[in-house]
Amino acid sequence: MVKVANLLTIRNPEKLREVLSDPKRLARAFSRHTYGMLAWVDLFGGKLKSIKNLEMKIAATRIIADNAKHAKLLSDRAKELGESPETYKPPEIGQRIYDILESYNDPFDEFAYAWGSLLHFSSLLEIYHSVADSKSRGVIEEVQKDVKEHLKMLEKYFEVNAMTSERKERADEIKMIADKIYTDREDVELNFYAA
Repeated sequence: MVKVANLLTIRNPEKLREVLSDPKRLARAFSRHTYGMLAWVDLFGGKLKSIKNLEMKIAATRIIADNAKHAKLLSDRAKELGESPETYKPPEIGQRIYDILESYNDPFDEFAYAWGSLLHFSSLLEIYHSVADSKSRGVIEEVQKDVKEHLKMLEKYFEVNAMTSERKERADEIKMIADKIYTDREDVELNFYAA
């Protein structure tokens, strides 16, 4: 199990590595993330008007733009590996991830959910990188660079905005919600990758 500070993150990393060591299967993971990144662009983009803090509006806009860029990079690479990312449909648990994000109406909660999501995604990227060919590694490294910057932006936000124990607990609770559902999703997606 891969853990990040009290988060589950990835329950079965060795099995994931084994399955994704086949480039065609890694292409399926890229297709899944193409869909997910575009869903985040649409959902988070629709929430921009509720973000009043100018610094965080800039950060959110950057994260949204980078997600669109990452979707394009991963989609292109998936196609090069023989996958059709536009045909990917999320499993029920995958759709729940986007439903949860959509249910939040407070930027604090939305950013905490994004933080948990990015921590999980960062761990996945490490696994993908460990099994990828050189061209896929280049794409992954570009995404990793941006994700690290996104995590720093969110950490800075929570340093300033989670000053009370209640706010820290709320942020941690939502991060754990995101991590738990993504961790559970990996078990389902493993079957899709292996098919």
